[in-house]
Formats: sequence, C-alpha cells, structure tokens
Amino acid sequence: MTGATASITILSVLGLTGCSSSAEEDWDAIASGEDGVVGSVELRSVLLVASEEGQPGRLLGTFNNESGETIDVTISDDDEEATITVPAEGQFPLDTNEVIFDTVGDAPGALTTVTAATADETTDLQIPVMDGTLERYEPYLPD
Repeated sequence: MTGATASITILSVLGLTGCSSSAEEDWDAIASGEDGVVGSVELRSVLLVASEEGQPGRLLGTFNNESGETIDVTISDDDEEATITVPAEGQFPLDTNEVIFDTVGDAPGALTTVTAATADETTDLQIPVMDGTLERYEPYLPD
C-alpha cells in the first residue's frame, strides 16, 4: 500500500467512525426507556420513575397510535394495571398525563417487566426503573 493510499484509507475510516451529531447524542440522553409495539400502537421510551423498590412509580414514555381508531392499551405489572386510551392517529405522552403504579417491584437501576395489551395483542417489555438521581427524572417522582 502506498503512502497516499494508506492516508486515504485512514481518513475514510476516521470519517466513518467519527460521525455523530449533537442532536443524536441529546436524543440518546433523553430516550433511555424501552421501545415496543402492541397492535397499532408504538410504545416509545417507556420507563418507571420511583424513589425506591416498593414505593409508587410513575410511568413515562409516549404511546403513538398510527391507526384511524382509538385504542385502549393496558399496562400491567405483577400486582396492578392502568389502561391508557390513545387517540386515533395521535399520541398519549406520559410526561403530561400522569399514570402512577402504587408499588414498583424492582429497585431503581434495575429492569422490571410490564405487559402492554390491546384487545388484539399482548407484549412484554423490560423497562428501566429510574430515580431522581438524574435531574431530568426528579420532577416525575411520585409524592
């Protein structure tokens, strides 16, 4: 390999591996939950915020309904459930619509299993449990 060819190869590799925009980095910093799909509803960045295991936890994320019909999505863990009505061709953002579980079965830092169900389909998600250590989640800690 000639010196010129080696330089071009190195520059090409550096150019491919060093590309990322600050917008992508910001999105990754915010979107730390689990994604999934149940029926026609996309579940985006779903997580729970709780101060500790056994305490109340707030569900966060966004549910996107791509269908032309309103869809009920039931989110459940081992001992409780919440039903969320997602409008036709619309969203249900959980940062502005409060959904609280009375108890969270796993400590912050762990993954916990929740089930998302519609009338036609069911899926399990492994979602993170966060606490107020990261400043962006502190406002969502249940009282």
